[in-house]
Amino acid sequence: MNTKTQSVGNTDENGLRPTYEELSQNTRLLIRLRWVAGSGILLGVLLAQYVLQIDLPVGALLIVGCSVLGYNALLAFACQAHKLKTTEAAQRVALEQIVLDWLAMAALLHFTGGITSPALIYFVIHAALSGTIMLPKLARSLSVLVIVLVGGLALFESQGWLPHVALADLGLDTALYKNMTYILAVLFFFGTTVITLSELVTRKAQQLRQRQNQVHQLYEARSTFMRVATHELRAPLAAGISLMRNLEQGYAGPLSEQQTEIIHRVTGRLEHLRLVVDDLLTLAASEEASKAQIPLEPVNAREILEKIIEREMPNAENKHVRLDCHMMEDNTIVMSGDVGLGIIFGNLLNNAIKYTPENGCVRVGCTRAAHSIEVVFSDTGMGIPAEDLPQIFNEFFRARNAKNAQIIGSGLGLSTVRTLVERYQGTIALESEEGKGTTVKVVLPLASR
Repeated sequence: MNTKTQSVGNTDENGLRPTYEELSQNTRLLIRLRWVAGSGILLGVLLAQYVLQIDLPVGALLIVGCSVLGYNALLAFACQAHKLKTTEAAQRVALEQIVLDWLAMAALLHFTGGITSPALIYFVIHAALSGTIMLPKLARSLSVLVIVLVGGLALFESQGWLPHVALADLGLDTALYKNMTYILAVLFFFGTTVITLSELVTRKAQQLRQRQNQVHQLYEARSTFMRVATHELRAPLAAGISLMRNLEQGYAGPLSEQQTEIIHRVTGRLEHLRLVVDDLLTLAASEEASKAQIPLEPVNAREILEKIIEREMPNAENKHVRLDCHMMEDNTIVMSGDVGLGIIFGNLLNNAIKYTPENGCVRVGCTRAAHSIEVVFSDTGMGIPAEDLPQIFNEFFRARNAKNAQIIGSGLGLSTVRTLVERYQGTIALESEEGKGTTVKVVLPLASR
């Protein structure tokens, strides 16, 4: 199983593992911070040496700064989408980052005064960062490792096995680096700070992952119930509608006017319920596709849109709604799914026709920008009240004027559309004025060559 598809961390005896998404985000955050840190070392050294006239081992510190930028470039390359595909790979890269950072920090510490260096505080920051992406046991091991690393550096310098770099301009030319009492005191306070901070951050990270896991389980239960319940309702609903239509057509004998009216109303209610069931199944399918991270494929958006227009044309003609289409012939290949793209365009065009009165007009346009396509659905329908606009993409929400007009709908269409558009890395915007119409604009990025 490709662990990239997991949406929550796995639990083992050491705690709840970070998810692929969490590891990827934190790894890329550390890479961005490291560009700043490496550049900061280079600029700081040059500023201290040539502006503040502080005598430093410039060559060695510049090598440290360049090394940080160099291995950060390699890590950035490793974190590209085609290189970092699984949770294990993301975990390995995260661990490599921490170990390399600590080796670089040890070198920086050595060349800025050793155990007396003010740069010692940076190890505390890195210990806290490691607690956000590592399991408790590994975070504790890394905390012990950094204490041993700093202690070993102090021991080597105090015994003369490693030359001590004294920075006289900073008042760090004393013999404190040879004073074992001072070294032990610094290691005690430094070590307890690192372990305590790492433990606190790790525990908080675990608590957040546990809460995320609980929310995910509740969400899974809701999705499962919705999918199973709606699937089980579909067959009896279809049978009920078919029987009602048989009665309406007189297959069970002639009906009175009152009986015909009652059966017609029952059929309408069942049709409404069938629409809700279909929308629930569509919503569940779109959410599962987003959650499972099903690979996207290059799809011709114009071709999908043309099929949807052809499908909805009879509906518009039955309502005497004019359908104006302006389609470009240029490249409209986007990374998506053909079924999902059909759901997006189908929902938006069906809504535009459904909420437009007879003799109205619906316009569909598809244009291309430099790196994206823009599909616009505009109608001259009833519009949406201004106070309802902030909630229009919420599940099950319907504008008040649509409910008052008794137009059949479930309030799930726009929610499903937004879920799919976000899945395809696009944006959706809606503008509307009550009594004048609605315009919905979907922007999707073009597939790279």
